[in-house]
Amino acid sequence: MMSAEVNNLGLFGLKIIYTPVRSDEIDQNKNLSNEDLERLRKFKNEKRKREFLSARIALGMIDHDLSKDISYVGRRPMLKSNSGEISLSHSQKIAAAAWHPSLPIGIDVESERQQLETILTKFLSLEEIDKIKSCKNPDLARRIAWGAKESIYKAANQKGLSLSKDIMLNFIAEFESGKGNATIADGRKYSIGWSLIANDDKTTEALVWAVEHPKTLKIILTGPESSGKTALCKSLSVHFKSTHIAEYAREYLKKKKGKYDLNDLIQINETQTENHKNIIEPMVFFDTDVITLIIWAKDKFNESIDDFEITLRDNLPHLYLLCRSDLPWVYDPQRENPNDLNRIFHLHEQALKSLKIPFEYVEGKGEARLKNAICAIENQMF
Repeated sequence: MMSAEVNNLGLFGLKIIYTPVRSDEIDQNKNLSNEDLERLRKFKNEKRKREFLSARIALGMIDHDLSKDISYVGRRPMLKSNSGEISLSHSQKIAAAAWHPSLPIGIDVESERQQLETILTKFLSLEEIDKIKSCKNPDLARRIAWGAKESIYKAANQKGLSLSKDIMLNFIAEFESGKGNATIADGRKYSIGWSLIANDDKTTEALVWAVEHPKTLKIILTGPESSGKTALCKSLSVHFKSTHIAEYAREYLKKKKGKYDLNDLIQINETQTENHKNIIEPMVFFDTDVITLIIWAKDKFNESIDDFEITLRDNLPHLYLLCRSDLPWVYDPQRENPNDLNRIFHLHEQALKSLKIPFEYVEGKGEARLKNAICAIENQMF
């Protein structure tokens, strides 16, 4: 983990940053939303104010617009623009922020403290207590267990969730950094990560985070025509023993015999959206999605369709695989751009960059292309 540098940790888009709690003057109006300004005015303690502000500064270091977008549901911070999920935490020495484009997250900063040993039954099950007592480093394991359960509690956002009874850790921390998994009583699963941060006085802060697993992991194959999306989608579904969904536009346009207009794209979106909503599988690969329709409508008809943007916002995938135009163009009655593949590729690239959803490039031929795609997915996996 690096301070003052955004840590991209995989897990389909997780970003974390931590920074020392500020001791200098901070321009409050520049960094805060109206809701946070109102909260700040209620603080009496100057140190508490700086901790609060430092966590918002950390969030702004991930993206300068995020800290000004904070609102609240109860005490839980959220983004008014619905541009992802956030979590904030601080100790007396460091402040941290986490952002994810599509999944619930939680983050917790834990200083060294002996009190955890006296409250074990408040946050650990008897089985967890026994395992920690017999591990190599009980003090570290307790501290990470507390941070993990606090992070899950934030991510789960479930009133009345019991740390000791409802959150089950499937790991014991024995090293200064690592990963683990956990579940809660309703079946939701979480990936946990942690790292110890050294202070100048030789003490440490434990930075712990949790990311909720989606019920259905959605991965989209996208890019210009004749870039191998369909074949790759099928091959990936076989490799990962999962479902793949064919491109609906191809099925629809077969009936149109090359004649279509903007209303046809709208109809494709409506049916495609319904098809995608009905999929409930652990992992699904989609051969294109509404991103293609957004680009298609703009490039072919010079139109922007609000419903396409709404569809995208309401059905965000977890990863895009952007196929490069490095394969020979192959004739197909529905293909229109044999000499324009690079331009269409760059339109997809620009659209994905603006979304802030993680995407990976896929290139190469034959088995190399499949291996590159598999590697890109595995680098993100829980």
